[in-house]
Amino acid sequence: MNDHILIRYGELSLKKSNRNQFIKKINTHIQKALKSFDKLTFEARGLRFYIILNGEDEKNIIPILKKIPGIYSFSVVARCKSDIEEIKQLAINVLKEKDYANSKFKVDTHRGDKQFPMTSQEITKEVSRELFKNLPGLKADVHNPDFVLNIDVRCEGTFIFTDVCMGLGGFPAGILGKTMLMISGGIDSVVAGFEVIKKGMDVEAVHYASPPYTSDMALQKVVDLLEELTIYTEHQSINLHVVPFTKIQDEIYKNVRDDYGITIMRRMMYRIAEKLAYKHNALAIVNGENVGQVASQTLESMGVINEVTKLPVIRPLATLDKSDIIEKSIQIGTYPISIRPYEDCCTVFVPKHPAIKPLLKIAEKEESKFDYEPLLEEAIQNTKRLVLHKDKHYDAVKKEFVSSDDLI
Repeated sequence: MNDHILIRYGELSLKKSNRNQFIKKINTHIQKALKSFDKLTFEARGLRFYIILNGEDEKNIIPILKKIPGIYSFSVVARCKSDIEEIKQLAINVLKEKDYANSKFKVDTHRGDKQFPMTSQEITKEVSRELFKNLPGLKADVHNPDFVLNIDVRCEGTFIFTDVCMGLGGFPAGILGKTMLMISGGIDSVVAGFEVIKKGMDVEAVHYASPPYTSDMALQKVVDLLEELTIYTEHQSINLHVVPFTKIQDEIYKNVRDDYGITIMRRMMYRIAEKLAYKHNALAIVNGENVGQVASQTLESMGVINEVTKLPVIRPLATLDKSDIIEKSIQIGTYPISIRPYEDCCTVFVPKHPAIKPLLKIAEKEESKFDYEPLLEEAIQNTKRLVLHKDKHYDAVKKEFVSSDDLI
């Protein structure tokens, strides 16, 4: 009965000159994500994309579609020829598969094929009359229906459906270029990564490890978080750059006045992120900063810290309430990982009274107390790159990849 899935692009349809590029990108992503389903075929029609099931169970496909950026919504639909008798019969068959007893409904018809000999209103009346005749107990209610029977009459055929599944929205994965995500292992930064992926940006990640102050389990948190994000990317993989940060932190807290320690540390992190971004062709830095949440995230702090980079810094969570960020992390499955009790380099050496309104001239004076450039270069040279993939799991303790088939 339900033999197609209709994909709607939403925001993509607003694009003009680059619309075809966006649509081609998302159609390719859909086909890659569903390549394991051998029976599926695909049909592109302007601003619509059809997945022809050919006997595949749509229940196995829907969870995958919900995680593909750029899909506004989709529906499992039944298709027939654009003939009024076939439309009426198909409408009856579609509702017979639903629990329609004593249900209130309305028919909503869209006549995209202007050559069809009946108007949308005439089709709605004709189909409604047939439904009342064949399905006793059905009631009409155009203002507060239990469900809507949608009839879409198009040149390539007529499509009938009752349910609309919402997708992620946003833009196709990777269409807007690459970014460098600063990820700590907490709640915020991974959600920020999800938001930019959803908005059409590729992500490479940088994590600052400070052994022995931070453990392998802190790195494992970051790995596990990013592995959760891989399913939203086009290639289902994310590069993680693990930067050895211990020497830099030691020098900061040996030479810099206590209240400016966090400010200087963040400036060093930004410098490293920028260098890695240039090295790997990323166009912006992304982080999970949230205005006013901690001392380094006041407007004054952001200004002083941001001063060390010329790259754009994207802060998707800047104005969100913490409760909204937590809710989003629960939705994408990262919250239980983020709250594991392992410290990262941002939570060690925290001063009792960090500067919440630092001054640039003082920050520069404190930095001048030690030669940090060789330390930055050494950290970059010793950075370890991990390619994280949804089908492989990296064990940070054993320092090896394990196939997902080997996991319990």
